[in-house]
Amino acid sequence: MNAEEKYQAELKQSDIDHHQPTAAAMTGHIISNLLIHSLKINQANLFAKGSASLFLAEKAAGWIAYERQEFDQLNHLLVNNGESIPTITAQFKEYTMLEEDGSSKYLTGDKQLFALVKDFDTQTLFITKAIALANNESWPELSANLTNLMAWIKEQIRVTQDFLGHELKEGLYVEDDDDDF
Repeated sequence: MNAEEKYQAELKQSDIDHHQPTAAAMTGHIISNLLIHSLKINQANLFAKGSASLFLAEKAAGWIAYERQEFDQLNHLLVNNGESIPTITAQFKEYTMLEEDGSSKYLTGDKQLFALVKDFDTQTLFITKAIALANNESWPELSANLTNLMAWIKEQIRVTQDFLGHELKEGLYVEDDDDDF
């Protein structure tokens, strides 16, 4: 098979994996979310005004560094196990579940910061599902990595919600028993 045929086979397998979710497919969403979220953190860090700018001045670089580290670790975990990963912009755009909007840089600092919290929360939905799938697929190293990522994200949500004067779950997604992922 030539390079194009191999890539087409990868895309076909990826489509199958996303319709019958696997831990690797779900982790592809997580990888994409991490990349897009780090871009959104950078945008908010550059444009937020008021006390949110001070909060981001303290937190943004650490958030981006941690998300980049997770991005790299998850990519290696998947590749080391023969799984495909998103590697091009079109794939990141297709697999992310985070919304981008260039005009959001003109929102108040608190609104930009809360948008980042909601993105952290969205990531937890995919991480929870990927952990369950990794456990079902007997993939302990992926489950452990994702469990650590989940704990870190929950800490960031709590700290940021506290800063914003919100209750922990205020404005965040609440799963219905009827929800199917």
